[in-house]
Amino acid sequence: MKPLSIVVREDSMVPLDRWLATELSAALGRQVPRGLVRRAIVGGVVTVAGRIVRDPGMVPRRGPSVFIRHFDWLPVAEPALILRVLHEDDAVIAVDKPAGLPTHGNKDADRPSLTGLVERHAGRPVFVHHRLDAGTSGVVLFAKMAEANASLARSFAEREVEKTYVALVARPPIDWPREMTIDTPILVSNNGSVRIDRAGIPAETRLRILERRADSLLLEAKPVTGRKHQIRVHLASVGAPVIGDSRYGGPPAKSRRLMLHAERIELDHPVTGKRLVVSSPRPDEFGEQASPSRSSRSRPPGTDRRPAIGAVPGRRPAEPRSGTNSHKGRPRRKPGGGGGRGSRH
Repeated sequence: MKPLSIVVREDSMVPLDRWLATELSAALGRQVPRGLVRRAIVGGVVTVAGRIVRDPGMVPRRGPSVFIRHFDWLPVAEPALILRVLHEDDAVIAVDKPAGLPTHGNKDADRPSLTGLVERHAGRPVFVHHRLDAGTSGVVLFAKMAEANASLARSFAEREVEKTYVALVARPPIDWPREMTIDTPILVSNNGSVRIDRAGIPAETRLRILERRADSLLLEAKPVTGRKHQIRVHLASVGAPVIGDSRYGGPPAKSRRLMLHAERIELDHPVTGKRLVVSSPRPDEFGEQASPSRSSRSRPPGTDRRPAIGAVPGRRPAEPRSGTNSHKGRPRRKPGGGGGRGSRH
């Protein structure tokens, strides 16, 4: 999307972030969330009268032009928010979440959410015990009835649900084995930031290389635990951030999306007990997605020069475990939480 200039035709009675969200929504023909506009302003993307303005609370005055330098900060959402149902019965519904659409609503009442679409489709409140970040696409499972909800909660808490993701990552500086496990604690701070830290809670992600490319790797990722941003933080910590993940140092993606996709979920049906497997088609962007050269990568915040893999509190960091964990069957159970309502990747 090309840069855009908007002339302030009359004094505004509202802050810059609210004014610009309204103007952009009209200019682009889609709802632009105020929260995203606010972050773009703070990030130096917006100029007023030729000067960068980082104060979202500034009140625009008549006369100057407001210039938006680029739109890399604006996620690519579905042009038409059509719910794609992958499986539905009386107890559960699984849908295909597009990249750019949040799983849950937030303070911005005008911003659509996947949960809102599912509830309108089902005609009733629904329940979800796993969520995907706004930039992640793929399978999300909802319960439609209380009985199914309680059973799903137990399945996720006891790690009886297999979740399989595909990720396109920047190729690390060293060659990886075909299979390995990252078993490193993750700390979620009070302000919501996430980082690798031995004082954090256990987190385990199993990886398998699907394809080696010149500047990237196509990976299968299976989170055994369900920590916030687990896959993204784990991959960034070992020098292979997800392409399109600017938060954790990933290079930009050609498609301007986060190259992480929830491809499959497998569990015992909460009512019938039969094995339920739901898959989402892999997006075309994962086929031919190039990334910038390694020299252009920025180091993800909070990671060391030589990140630890398999770190265990009180011990020296371990090396990646190659071929020691099978990807067949269910993930082994571990004590503690996992995959609850707050888990996101």
